[in-house]
Amino acid sequence: MKQVIGVTYRKYAQSHLVQTQEAYPIGTQVLIKESKAIYLGEVNEPARMMADKEVPKQLPKCLRRAKAKDIQAATANDYAAKASYAKVQALLQSNQLTVKLQEIIFPLDRQFVLITFASDKRVDFRNLLKDLAAHFRMRIELQQINSRAQARISGGLGPCGRPLCCSSFLGEFPKLSIKMAKNQNLSLSSGKSSGYCGHLLCCLQYEDQFYQESKAKFPDFGQTVLTKDGQAIVTGIDIFNDVVAVRFFDHYPIVHYALEEVTISG
Repeated sequence: MKQVIGVTYRKYAQSHLVQTQEAYPIGTQVLIKESKAIYLGEVNEPARMMADKEVPKQLPKCLRRAKAKDIQAATANDYAAKASYAKVQALLQSNQLTVKLQEIIFPLDRQFVLITFASDKRVDFRNLLKDLAAHFRMRIELQQINSRAQARISGGLGPCGRPLCCSSFLGEFPKLSIKMAKNQNLSLSSGKSSGYCGHLLCCLQYEDQFYQESKAKFPDFGQTVLTKDGQAIVTGIDIFNDVVAVRFFDHYPIVHYALEEVTISG
């Protein structure tokens, strides 16, 4: 068993699991050790025990409670990052790179600078890297993320009016498919099935099993069925009220039947 806490750091809105020896109160500022650097973070989830097999590999560790000098150093680093933003933007333009500068982060010890760009296409950063090294005069680490990761970092409101799942509580991005949207009768062309990032809504996964199980009880669209009034073709279904809409061969008005009143024609 290992003790973990939830911590926000590196400007990400979501909580990161961090291994800790001490249970810190929510709101405590702490130092977080990743594989390459140390960052200032803030505890936002209380300590709990996790089985070893459930703990993610290479889990960051909480070193200790932050001191005043640590907070001052982090504040100075944030100021330096903001001051560098315009220069990095200018270097992007001079190198004719059409990517979005997402963030500039200095670890607490300032051994390097991490610069994150958002783009869904492959980008050649070689010339830019030389210009950045000449400007910062320290080791440069570039990170390219896609639009989904960009939405996670930036945050925002989804079509439901609530904070984005990915930036508030969602861990790994789920595996999504167009079939999920079709199962829920969402139009792919209207944009209602897409989220802030432009990709399929992550929340499609929450009710997908319900829609699959519910639709399994119904005949398919266009299938011939038997009703008390004769054979008809299925034109629609209502899984919430267990209703089937059909059209008879000899006339076109749509007629609705309860699901138990309809049987699949042999």
